[in-house]
Amino acid sequence: MNKIKVVQIGAGHDHSGHSIKTLKTMSDTFDLIGYVKLEGEDKVFNANETYFEGVPRLTLEQALSVEGLQAAVIETEDNYLSEYAYLALSKGLAVQMDKPGSQDKATFDKTVDFAKEKGLPLHFGYMYRYNPAIKYAEQLVKDGKLGRIYSIEAQMSCYHPDDKRAWLKKFKGGMMNFLGCHLVDLVYRIAGEPNEVIPLNAVTRSDIGAEDMGMAIFKYDGGASFIKSVGLETGGFTRRNIVICGEDGTIEIAPTEYHKEGENWLQYTDMRVGLKKGLSDGAHWGYRADVQTFGPFDRYNDMFAEFASIVRGEIENPYSYEYEKKVHDLLLKACGVE
Repeated sequence: MNKIKVVQIGAGHDHSGHSIKTLKTMSDTFDLIGYVKLEGEDKVFNANETYFEGVPRLTLEQALSVEGLQAAVIETEDNYLSEYAYLALSKGLAVQMDKPGSQDKATFDKTVDFAKEKGLPLHFGYMYRYNPAIKYAEQLVKDGKLGRIYSIEAQMSCYHPDDKRAWLKKFKGGMMNFLGCHLVDLVYRIAGEPNEVIPLNAVTRSDIGAEDMGMAIFKYDGGASFIKSVGLETGGFTRRNIVICGEDGTIEIAPTEYHKEGENWLQYTDMRVGLKKGLSDGAHWGYRADVQTFGPFDRYNDMFAEFASIVRGEIENPYSYEYEKKVHDLLLKACGVE
């Protein structure tokens, strides 16, 4: 099987080091030609610098001129993702673009529409799409095991130092844009398009000035879902959770991801599935199902494997161009972007 010739454009996204490490690890699938460190990325590069060791550094012109190049992975800062994705697509390349894309709707839509017009793969870095517990939960919902879904509660928080939280000022909605985008994708995927999106983002410290507390409500006929993403929560990573509530059962995924000692590159997920069927009357009142543990798994391996299959024409992208535009539209609403 021929390897896919690929370059990475950008080293400024939080996941840029992880993506380059995944491309290196999947050397049977990808022929990693090199990476581009774009202007202005020096300040955010050091944390991931070791992941780039042994990978040739190229100029943007060199990267896009590689003979036989098939794909580009876009890993620059969020506001510029769509711009560089469009540039790569204009060279006829398949694109893996980290989430969520520019908050400029016109730029984002132009990029997606161009990919559709040219029939080029455009694949997004929403890693929760590949979390095995979430995938299992989605299948249970699809199979009707939970009955009608009336609510999803989703939290994805962390603790950032002041300078990182100040950086969030670049984005309307701050944390909702930065991490809440994963949850917008999740809620839309399971519950569908809401009737209304109510943003409730907040600035917790006026001297920082960023909306570092992201919250939104998605209203539906007969229910509502809640998304929360906070940038100053002590222990926030291990408190990330998803609760899917249906009339016939409840799924609790908590924590959504965690590491075991000595396995920092791998993740695990704990999950409880409580179904009303089979319980005697009233037994559901205090019922708490046993924990199922999923893992170990790699956040990015399945994502890039799927991208490779799409590039080779082995499968269709399970997320359509229209789907990605709708996720982006809902995210902008959740961020309070007019």
